[in-house]
Amino acid sequence: MTGEIQEIALVARRIESWDWCGVAATEVGLVSATLAHSSEAACVDELRAGSTAARHRSRGAQRLHTRRLAEPSVAAAGWSAPQIAGNGLEQLWEYLMTGRQRLDVPLDRRAGTGFQQRTWGILREIPFGEVQSYRWVAGELAQPRATRAVGTAIGANNLLVFIPCHRVVAARGLGGYSRGLDVKRRLLAHERSWPRTAPLFAG
Repeated sequence: MTGEIQEIALVARRIESWDWCGVAATEVGLVSATLAHSSEAACVDELRAGSTAARHRSRGAQRLHTRRLAEPSVAAAGWSAPQIAGNGLEQLWEYLMTGRQRLDVPLDRRAGTGFQQRTWGILREIPFGEVQSYRWVAGELAQPRATRAVGTAIGANNLLVFIPCHRVVAARGLGGYSRGLDVKRRLLAHERSWPRTAPLFAG
C-alpha cells in the first residue's frame, strides 16, 4: 500500500465516570486520543484538532501530510483506519474500567518532530503506576539540559494514555496536563489502585 491520503477515522463513547472519551486513527495507527469530556461534541472537536496537530502547531499537520505522501504506509495486520480506531477505543475502555496494563494498538506518530518522537518513546517506557520527572526524561534522551524542550514535546502529545504523559511530573508538583490537573490526578490514582502486572505498553 503506498502513501496515498486516506480519511482519518474518529470514534467516541461515554465511559461511565470518565465521561466522553475517543480516539482517531489513520491507516497506520492511532493519531489522537482524549478523555474526560463533558459532551460528545467536545470530545470529537478535540480529536479533530489532535489528529491534524492543529492544537499545538500547524507544522505538525504539514509533517503528517508530507510523510503520508512520501512514505510507504502499511496498516497494522492489514487493518483499516476504522478498525484501528475501534480497537483503540476498546482498549482505552479496558484501561479505564478494568485496569488493563498493556495497550498494543499501533500508533501513527509521523506528525511529530524527531525529538518529539524520541521523547514520546521514552514516555512509553514508564511503567504503569509509576511516575518520572521531566529531568529524568531528558536524561534518558542523553540531553540532561533539555528539560524545557522535553516539556514542550510532552505538551505536543495528542495520544493521551497511549503515550502516558500523565506519568511525568514536575520536581515540585504535578506539572501540566492538556486535560487539566484533575484528570491527571485521577489517572495517577487510577493506576495506583490496580496491582501491577506486565508493562503497560507493547513495542
